[in-house]
Amino acid sequence: MIEHIRGAGIAMREKHANRIQKTINRDWKFNYYPSEEEDLSPIAADFDDRAWPAIAVPHTWSTYETTGELHPFIRNPSEKDGSFWWYGWGWYRKKFTLDARYRSKKIFIEFDGVQKYSKVWLNGQFAGEHKGGFTSFYCDVTDAVQFDRENILAVEVSNRRNDLFGGIPPMTAGNWNMYGGIYRDVRIVIKDKLHIPFQGSALHEGGTFITTPDLSAAGGNVRVRTFVKNEYETEVDCRLNTRIWGPDGTLVTGMMSERRLAAGELAEFDQTSGRIDRPQLWSPETPALYKVTSDLELGGRSTDQFASTFGFRWFEWNYSENQLYLNGKRTPIHGSNRHQEYPWLGDALPKWMHGRDLRDIRFNLGFNFMRTCHYNQDPYVYDLCDQYGILICEEVPNIKNIAFGADIQEQHVREMIRRDRNHPSIIMWSMGNETNHAADPRWAYAEDDTRILHCRHCAGMGEDLPHTHRQMLMEHMLRCTVRGWYNADVKPLEPANHQHTGHEEWQHDQSLTRNGERLLAINGGKWLYADHGCDREYLNSPLNHINPKGWVDGYRMPKYLYYLWQANWSRKTMAFIHPYDWTSRYLGQRRNITVNSNCDEVALYVNGRAIGSLHPAESNDFTVVFTDVPVEEGTVAAIGTRNGESVRNEVVMAGAPAKLAVSASHMRIPADRSGIVLMTVDIVDEHGVHVYGATNDLHFKLDGPAKLVGPDCYISDTHKCNEMEGTMYIDAPVSVPVRSTETAGTIRFIVSSPGLQSATIEIEAVAPAQDTVEGIAEPPVTGGLLTIKASSESAGAESSQQADHLEDSVEDIDFRGADEASYAEKMSKWIWQRNLHINVGTPAFAALVDAMVVQLKKDRGLTVADDYNFIIGHFNDCCRILAFIHARKWNGQLKQKLAHDYIDAIITRGVAMDVLHEINRLSDENLNLNR
Repeated sequence: MIEHIRGAGIAMREKHANRIQKTINRDWKFNYYPSEEEDLSPIAADFDDRAWPAIAVPHTWSTYETTGELHPFIRNPSEKDGSFWWYGWGWYRKKFTLDARYRSKKIFIEFDGVQKYSKVWLNGQFAGEHKGGFTSFYCDVTDAVQFDRENILAVEVSNRRNDLFGGIPPMTAGNWNMYGGIYRDVRIVIKDKLHIPFQGSALHEGGTFITTPDLSAAGGNVRVRTFVKNEYETEVDCRLNTRIWGPDGTLVTGMMSERRLAAGELAEFDQTSGRIDRPQLWSPETPALYKVTSDLELGGRSTDQFASTFGFRWFEWNYSENQLYLNGKRTPIHGSNRHQEYPWLGDALPKWMHGRDLRDIRFNLGFNFMRTCHYNQDPYVYDLCDQYGILICEEVPNIKNIAFGADIQEQHVREMIRRDRNHPSIIMWSMGNETNHAADPRWAYAEDDTRILHCRHCAGMGEDLPHTHRQMLMEHMLRCTVRGWYNADVKPLEPANHQHTGHEEWQHDQSLTRNGERLLAINGGKWLYADHGCDREYLNSPLNHINPKGWVDGYRMPKYLYYLWQANWSRKTMAFIHPYDWTSRYLGQRRNITVNSNCDEVALYVNGRAIGSLHPAESNDFTVVFTDVPVEEGTVAAIGTRNGESVRNEVVMAGAPAKLAVSASHMRIPADRSGIVLMTVDIVDEHGVHVYGATNDLHFKLDGPAKLVGPDCYISDTHKCNEMEGTMYIDAPVSVPVRSTETAGTIRFIVSSPGLQSATIEIEAVAPAQDTVEGIAEPPVTGGLLTIKASSESAGAESSQQADHLEDSVEDIDFRGADEASYAEKMSKWIWQRNLHINVGTPAFAALVDAMVVQLKKDRGLTVADDYNFIIGHFNDCCRILAFIHARKWNGQLKQKLAHDYIDAIITRGVAMDVLHEINRLSDENLNLNR
């Protein structure tokens, strides 16, 4: 049958599915080339990649699984620590075939996230590049596809922090790790030439933009802007049918528009529904989601369909009260921040791990707010926040005083907003954090004027926004805390500085009401859900390059503060006894027993004997302390009651460690190299009771088609202090990820420890669920070990032992109360007293002091150690370059000018530069400079 397109004169011979989409995460090949010089040989169709490892997406090359460097996150999280895994290029290759039936279609490859700079080729033809590791992008590969033949998709990725590609945030700030790689989903998308383009590109519009103007509880309208592209060679007359579906799946209303599109035209269809009476409003308590389907037709034939969810809700910020009003109701904000990583996996998480975090955050902790710090997370995260009812502040990834590329910043803002604008959970776009180079709010306003724009501790751009940290805290209650350091008897660390590491009881007690202020009730975001990796060294932390400020550790094991927060905000009836006080080390003593609970009354029992009752609901912090409780063998139990419901929490005093216990997050995983199961290991006594404080070595062994993602042995880090290597296993329980291979079968995991009874668990790796799409084939691949293609040494790099170098600080600089005119003198003296070798008479040192004064003024006399260390990092980089220049036999006037320019750029203006690259560049220009 031949269908004629009305008014166009184009004949269409085929009639089949309008949009075809296939995730292609399986059967990739990977290799890492350490040289910073590009080797483009892998783009060739006949390139031999048989020796390359076979991998699945999500993937990164920066973790122990590839590097062999013993650290749960990244041992060397920046080029300064070790450049091998930073300066090179990660190469990915993927084979697929497409049936000739798709010859008349448009073919796209979509990427949900690649860190941090990527270039894409298909069959040797360049398809595009993307600058940024957190937003999504696509490549149009229509002209490069070979039908009924093998296609080779090649992706080249650079993860340089201090990049050479125009200043891609975050660059060198180091507040969180950049892992490198294709770490989110990849898809083939096949569309008609008349289609709805990709939603989330900074280059053009796409998808839909759904708003609810003039909304009230009584009713409102839905405005749907749908973007349509005609890539036929002639004009076409098309129809757009838009339907709105209710939370229960029933049709609410529909809209239809017809329009003639010129060849190549990208058009906006702007449709507004009739009034919808009394819609179900979206809120954290009632996250009701509606759906819009957009059906594009040409000559009576459906050419494309697109679906978006949205919610009916309105909100505003009351600046006199500094409170959010949602759907007309005052809505206090109580939540935290979340990073997207897990030990040994980095950012390359399976979706179920994102889901586990979000369920814990919403339903166990009771968050109603979260900042997805400090970047755009997987699209799936925002889908879950919509479903679970978590208000969101989404942030672009700039941080610290770095001269980011303005064009790249604008790109990131537009990509972020265009991709995620339909999520009802998102109420704020953040333009920056702790930076003097925030993104321009005008870019965001141009994209979306329905959200609150926020900047946190920004200078210059963004500081004049009406909504900043002065209206709402985003990072309150920072404390470095190691889970398993239960109290001062385990680790006698109770620092006054919140950037120094202490024990769990200290963190808990620091978070209680102080000076009449209930800290957990302060309107805003607290810091932080989970420990994560970063380029930071916190005093007394067992390992460097970990930020231990989470309420759960990296393995998601709760700290005491978790339960304090839960008592204050969880909707579940709960009670939690601080367990370490009921351990054998305190036998025969009398201890205070702390209970966190949201109950009206809690009764405490020792071996069934009533000790007393207290009323947590009458406490500011839903916390009670039973004093002078006798510690004896047996059980201490707290029984709480609330609104007629009771809950029991008990701690049984354990004996000596006797055996191991193991559980698995899944009993079945897909056998496609992407299957991840967490094996959680506990140490128990002879009766199976968990032993607090047990730190026995743990040895792991696998039989069957799987491999350990982390090491095969955990040795406790509980007594380490600021070391470079370890596992961050402090106290059981602890988890280790296991990855499937391409082979189905039984996986047997055995954990052993000298002197303890071992434990075993079996799970199944099963053939993955069929993702068959007619006409698309992905040949299976096999592979060997990682093959290094080039030397890791940086040619021509020189350094100087004469370069001035300042040491990092582990303490904040507090000049609050001092006159601003004295800042320069005080800061100069403060630095010199801690670095007596430094020459304070140099232009570089003068510029450093000036930069520190700017920071002091911004924060009213206080500079936290993190900001101080960031600025002196720039000073140290600059001094290395200056030392190189000074040693050259160049004309003195030239050297003076170069020195002035580098000081101005690096120290004064905060331009991030790669020291070795600059020295190499100056070396290459040696002859010209000497003329």
